[in-house]
Amino acid sequence: MDTDTLREKFIRSEEALSRLGDDTKQLVFTRVQDLKESKDYLETLIKEKEAVDTQITEQEAKISSLQEEINSQSNLKEELVRKQTSTAEELQMKKNRSEEIQTESNSIAEALQTINEEINNMKSEITQKRERIASLTKENQEMEIKLKTEIEAKQVENEELRKELETLKANNAVISFLLEESAEDIPEVDILAAVMKLGKTSKEQLKKTLEGLISPVIITRTLGRMAEKNLLNYDESTDVISIQ
Repeated sequence: MDTDTLREKFIRSEEALSRLGDDTKQLVFTRVQDLKESKDYLETLIKEKEAVDTQITEQEAKISSLQEEINSQSNLKEELVRKQTSTAEELQMKKNRSEEIQTESNSIAEALQTINEEINNMKSEITQKRERIASLTKENQEMEIKLKTEIEAKQVENEELRKELETLKANNAVISFLLEESAEDIPEVDILAAVMKLGKTSKEQLKKTLEGLISPVIITRTLGRMAEKNLLNYDESTDVISIQ
């Protein structure tokens, strides 16, 4: 994996972590608001339950008092019986409400537990992302060190090759000519390359080899100049061309 790929992965991981952090902050904020509202609502329910329980106690005491009044005042018995029935129904309604409050409290507690688990999971995911980024950073640093070492080795190798080429140029006229003239579009370079590839050859064979690259007339003219410069041997009587 090259440095650019590692950096790109590092940047994408940073961006993903940033987005995850923002989403987590927003979710945590929302959950905290929900938690606060649920807590306030729970406290309200608890207070209401306490009030209802107090009312139940009071209603039970009232029922007892009414029962005693029925026993002592027979002329009011029918009215008191109606009051008793009404009070009993109200009492049952209060008890039902108390049970509903308890059920809602249990549901809220379960919801709070779920929110806490979600927050813990998000914290764990953030930790894993940070560890991955740290690993990528270390890998990137190791890659940079490796590339730096390779570049330094190539520089040393190139310097050795340069010195070797300088030595070859000093000791061999043909190689010196090729190194100095190969960057230019001259026929001598192509002719030398062909002769070195063919070994001993004839002018006709050389023309066939270079057909489409150099015209036969230019080959004939150039061979004489190259022989004069001692770049190759050209015996016109035997039609043999070779490298010195």
